[in-house]
Amino acid sequence: MLTREEILNCALALPPSDREVVAAALQDSLETERNPAESLEGDEFFRELRRRSAAYRAGQTYSRPATEVMAEMFQRQADGASP
Repeated sequence: MLTREEILNCALALPPSDREVVAAALQDSLETERNPAESLEGDEFFRELRRRSAAYRAGQTYSRPATEVMAEMFQRQADGASP
């Protein structure tokens, strides 16, 4: 069985269009499993987007740099913890 690092290296070696397909498939599987709100469509999606944007502008939530989030995710994976 391949390790996570080996799988990641194989995926990163793919051409950009293939990496995009793999990334989208992985993202879809995670979003549906972890956050049912992410599978919203049409008007529901835009209502949720507006709600989250308003919460951010009101200071009720915050953003973080993607590099920070990714570094934390990779560290958790290296430590064997779930996200």
